[in-house]
Amino acid sequence: MAHRLATSVAMASNSRSETTRRQLCLAAETLVAQSGISVATLRAVAIAAGQKNTAAVSYHFGSVEELLRTVVDMRLQDTEADRSRMIRASGPSLDALDAFTAWRCMMRPYFLLHDEQVPHAHIRFMMHMSGAGLLSDPFDARVPRPGAPSIAALLERLHAALGWLPPQLGRARIALAGTMMWNAVALFDKHGFGQEQPSLDLETLLADVEKLVRLVLSAPA
Repeated sequence: MAHRLATSVAMASNSRSETTRRQLCLAAETLVAQSGISVATLRAVAIAAGQKNTAAVSYHFGSVEELLRTVVDMRLQDTEADRSRMIRASGPSLDALDAFTAWRCMMRPYFLLHDEQVPHAHIRFMMHMSGAGLLSDPFDARVPRPGAPSIAALLERLHAALGWLPPQLGRARIALAGTMMWNAVALFDKHGFGQEQPSLDLETLLADVEKLVRLVLSAPA
């Protein structure tokens, strides 16, 4: 009886800890998305997450840098099911995917996230992380990505599908494709396309950018 009670208490404690870690991650993601890396201090993140103990970030992550890396891993795990679903829906096997389809399976799930506190917070968060040099190479299949095995598989397939290009050019095209998508969405969120296009919706924009990405990935060297 005592053993079962102790186990139950431990499970409840672990659950509360995971909830707190996620709240801190979401708060950090939102702060960075809205105002950049510099505002995500230990104290600011804790307050934004509703934590009375402003040392919560240090306790759970050790440093702001480790917290921000955990945000990246968290969102990889959050989008894993959608990536896997898209891979299954795209063809009989992952090895049969062309470069554009593999790229689309990687990128589209980020636009399906539902628990963001501001529009496309993770997209803007990743742009700030990239600009600050805090991301490992997002196009290297060898980089460990816990809880998201589909990413490595898709990257391997994407690089294989672009194998007819010189490696550096292939990597540059993948980076350009991602930047095009992220920047287009950032402009959309800021109403950066002007009031002369009030009927432009996000799905129309994404579809149009994807047409351009297909050209980028398939254009002759």
